[in-house]
Amino acid sequence: VLLAALEEESERTFGPAVARNFLENAWYSRWLARLPAYLDWQRAREAEGWYFEGAEQVAECPYPLADGGEVKLYGRLDRVDRRADGGEAVLDYKSRGILPLRRQAADPDDVQLAVYTLLKGDSVVDAAYVALDDAKVESAPLDDPAAAAVAQEERLLALFDAMHAGAPLPAHGGACGYCEMRG
Repeated sequence: VLLAALEEESERTFGPAVARNFLENAWYSRWLARLPAYLDWQRAREAEGWYFEGAEQVAECPYPLADGGEVKLYGRLDRVDRRADGGEAVLDYKSRGILPLRRQAADPDDVQLAVYTLLKGDSVVDAAYVALDDAKVESAPLDDPAAAAVAQEERLLALFDAMHAGAPLPAHGGACGYCEMRG
């Protein structure tokens, strides 16, 4: 029953995209092939006490800057789950395998899950990438979402304070000394 319902919802979701662009069939076919594994993963999460709360949630958080200005951090979270104790999980679906996602989640230069944790607040106790490209759907969690969020908050505030004071935009990740991008 769950598989049939998910297949039906997938048809509604992918149908318009496939109608506009036949090449979307490749993504649709990949997704359909993963549905049984996805349902197994979902059942395991529910057995751990997690329940789906929402998808594509827009979140934003304003931060005051040292010069009196303000910067607003915002994002769209793929999925948020909740437990009975009020704890939340932020999840980001990836069309990649679990091994590169485990490396990504462990990389201190990777900011996505830490920022999502920061956007959702203190109730987040779990943050993970969800690998959809392997035969088995698995999660690659951050070790300590709260600590990662604090580190990113400190980095971002220091960065924006420095830029507001006239410093050039530094590159994140250490590849070069600064970046000309102003996006």
